[in-house]
Amino acid sequence: MKIAWWTDEFIKLFFKKKKKIDKDMTLREKQSVFLKNVANLILWAFDNGYELTGGELLRTKEQQEIYLNEGKSKTMNSQHLKKLAIDLNLFIDGKYQYDNEAYKPLAEYWKSLHPNNVAGYDWGWDSQHFEMK
Repeated sequence: MKIAWWTDEFIKLFFKKKKKIDKDMTLREKQSVFLKNVANLILWAFDNGYELTGGELLRTKEQQEIYLNEGKSKTMNSQHLKKLAIDLNLFIDGKYQYDNEAYKPLAEYWKSLHPNNVAGYDWGWDSQHFEMK
């Protein structure tokens, strides 16, 4: 039986065969699970009347250093450096949302997708940020 790679069945089968738990996953395996979760978040958002545009996924060390120096980041250990974080821009009724609270439903759904998912909303200052530890 052929199973599409983006389905929950594929992910379950893939990791069942590997017999790995999250802490034993390779970076590439984590990136696959993360990206599947991002896809689910985007679909959920549109299904629930939100509109999203893509922000930053991969960040170079040089760019991270710039953000740190400009106060736009608080660490040189960003999950963006590993392709395990994404920034998404939220629009409601065609208007970009600056308010942290607007991101709360997305943050709650994001965290429900995987126990290692973290939402910047919970930090109070980076609501566009969704990552996997």
